[in-house]
Amino acid sequence: MTQINIPFDPHNFTGGPITNPLMPLAVGNTWFYTVSDGTTDTVTVTDKTINIDGVKCVVVSDVVKEGQKVTETTNDYFAQDKAGNVWYLGEDTKTFQPGGSSKEGTWRAGVNPDANAQPGIIMLAPTVLAEANKGDFYFEENASPVAVDQAALADFKASASVPFGTFKGLLETTNSSVLFPGDIESKFYAPGFGSILEVDADGTRQELVSFNGQTMAAAQNLVQAMASFGDTQSGLAQGHATHHSDNASLHHVLAADSHKA
Repeated sequence: MTQINIPFDPHNFTGGPITNPLMPLAVGNTWFYTVSDGTTDTVTVTDKTINIDGVKCVVVSDVVKEGQKVTETTNDYFAQDKAGNVWYLGEDTKTFQPGGSSKEGTWRAGVNPDANAQPGIIMLAPTVLAEANKGDFYFEENASPVAVDQAALADFKASASVPFGTFKGLLETTNSSVLFPGDIESKFYAPGFGSILEVDADGTRQELVSFNGQTMAAAQNLVQAMASFGDTQSGLAQGHATHHSDNASLHHVLAADSHKA
């Protein structure tokens, strides 16, 4: 196991759209998930930006509901560096509980809970992943005492079935918390779509149901149509949505993508 260390340099960011194939955060992209505990989760890339720690970040909205009742809202802040790594620079979160609400879990790099909060990496660049090995890990959040979370590369050829479709050749990570050692989950990422499945240690599953309001087949048709018109702004067009049940190994996909840079 080797820690992947990538220096944070606020001058090394594009300021543009996030096009990493495993985290296509183009404005308007929306993921709808169902969770086995009965809640739903809707993640939407907004057209808003915010400057944190000297970096222009994309604001991503995350809304959790229990039935029609909103139980949690979060704004997550991401930015992509010139190599294609996607950084996580904080979140503003609010949970709604009987008797009031809580902002526990909120942090911003260099701002709060104190000046020691550091940016983390939420997704590695294709060039970095292509050279990485199973067991290599990196910090997603480094904001003690709020969150110190890390992700370890578990598999480059994982498989998963969710309501959205059946996939092979996925990136699987094992995510854990330094502050809460028992808090472990597996995450699965598909090129062109991003996160499709999260499985907690207790078996709770968060599964992708739709992407931009579409089923797998419709989303793939949209990818092909945009690619034929040379749409390079869409997160879909930047990804590899045709890699589903018969896709190649992730190493091959990422290596091919890295050569385009």
